[in-house]
Amino acid sequence: MTLSDAVVSAGFDALPGQAAVLDATGRILRTNRAWREFGTANGGDSDHVGQNYLAVCDASDDERAARTAEALRRLLDGEREAVSVEYPCHTPDRKRWFTMRAERFAHDGEQYLLVVHFDITDRKLAELEVREQNDLLEAVAGVLSHDIRNPLTVAMGRAEMIESEHADPLVESLERIDAIVGDALVLARGNGVEETRSVDLAACAERAWRQVETGDRDLVVAGSVSFEADPDLLGHVFENLFRNSAEHGATTVTIGVIDGADPEEPCDGATAESAGFYVEDDGRGISPQDREAVFDASYSTAVDGTGLGLAIVERVVEAHGWSVQVTDATGAARADGARRATADGGESASDSGTSASEPGTETARGARFEIRFQN
Repeated sequence: MTLSDAVVSAGFDALPGQAAVLDATGRILRTNRAWREFGTANGGDSDHVGQNYLAVCDASDDERAARTAEALRRLLDGEREAVSVEYPCHTPDRKRWFTMRAERFAHDGEQYLLVVHFDITDRKLAELEVREQNDLLEAVAGVLSHDIRNPLTVAMGRAEMIESEHADPLVESLERIDAIVGDALVLARGNGVEETRSVDLAACAERAWRQVETGDRDLVVAGSVSFEADPDLLGHVFENLFRNSAEHGATTVTIGVIDGADPEEPCDGATAESAGFYVEDDGRGISPQDREAVFDASYSTAVDGTGLGLAIVERVVEAHGWSVQVTDATGAARADGARRATADGGESASDSGTSASEPGTETARGARFEIRFQN
């Protein structure tokens, strides 16, 4: 079945960009409706048929136009498969950007070019806005890192020397500010994973446990595995998950390995390929309707919470190419063979009893954060 010239012409006019067909010399043979409408709207020739596209580029004062003409000639000579160029086309009233794409095709033994210009202004404006926001975040990060953190460190040192009943609350408040600054820096700088090394799940989690105010809570190690990660960023994941557990009334926090053979069952990581790891607690849990919102930077149920903790967890996890989700706890803390880590870095055998719920509340369902290595 062959299409009539009218159907082909209608299809050409329906193209979303400004399109033109050039012959092997660069002469414009035909333009579509969008091309003609653009010319009319901008006070120029509405058609341009018969003009030489390459000659117009050569005559331009813009070096990009000359480079584009050279690229199109190489395309006609078969030295390139296609040409794509982004360029600004501003007017006194507004800023505009376009992409020009060109491809070679043959018909009846003759070579032709199809040149199409697409308006990418919305995309470029969005990119510029993101760039400005990133520059602002970097400036904020610099203020947090130097102008605030340095005097804060001095204040913490002086506060620890004070002999007064007010000294401990003061130090605790300063340490809290320091932790908030640290969290804000991770978010503001969008720390990417530049270098990884082999880390041990249990060792990294226990080190983070010692950095968090956990009181008389227990960390249970139900299994461990080695994997590639940025150890400093991974430490932020554990510290924030541990703080979240403490804020939600947990008495026991469990870490373990998600078995790659059966994602629902943890294993010790020694005989099965690991699909990831989990952090589970016996606290109040997180309701199903809130499980996506908890990773928003503005979400917090604590009176003095910043909402940054779980947002940092998600950002670091995704920076590694992993994924994170939260579900109800499965009772992993009662797994046989688990060990309990103590605040001083030691360990003790875990009993198999159930964890206590908060006094005066229903049985806690707990929360389980699963970090999987395949996003």
